[in-house]
This record gives sequence, C-alpha cells and structure tokens, in this order.
Amino acid sequence: MNKEEKIYELSGIVLRYLTKKITENLRRLYMDVDFQENNIILTAYFETEPSCIELDLLDDIVTNSMVAIADFSVEARVKLFEDFRYDEKHDDLIFAFFDETEYDYDL
Repeated sequence: MNKEEKIYELSGIVLRYLTKKITENLRRLYMDVDFQENNIILTAYFETEPSCIELDLLDDIVTNSMVAIADFSVEARVKLFEDFRYDEKHDDLIFAFFDETEYDYDL
C-alpha cells in the first residue's frame, strides 16, 4: 500500500468517529500523518474559542481513532479559523463546514 492509499485508509477511520461530534463552531478538520514517527495530527479550526464540550468531543474523536489505529498515536491541535490560510498544506481534509463565500454563484 502506498502513502496516498494509507492516508485514505486512515482518513476513513477518523471520519467514522465524527458522527455527532461536529458543532456549528467547527469549521475544518485536517489530518496530517508522520509515517516516520507513526503519529497522526488532527488540526481543528473553530470559528470562536471552543467550549469545554467541543474540546471533549474533539478528544473523543482522537481517543476513538487511536484505539482503532493501533500502530499510530493520534493528537489534536486547536486553532481559530481566523488563522486559517487557504494555501496551507495538509495530508487530508476530513471535514469542512460549507462556506458560501468560497463560491462565485448565488445559492
């Protein structure tokens, strides 16, 4: 299995644990994989400072993913969406909230 296929497989595992863990405040969730260190970093971008409940929900995603992916450690990073840059590079986009300002047409 090549690197892209492994990232796709890992993304699917993480994605299954997002059910009922997404709040309106979460704007994006990215995944980066360090194959040398066997570490997965989930970067969560929130519109405003996340509440304790939102941090607990993110921790649930991390914990459940780590149990399902025994060969890797999983950690989360929390950032505000105002710090997000569209030219950032990540291995995969797990979740993105719909933002109509990204499109040139009316809905």
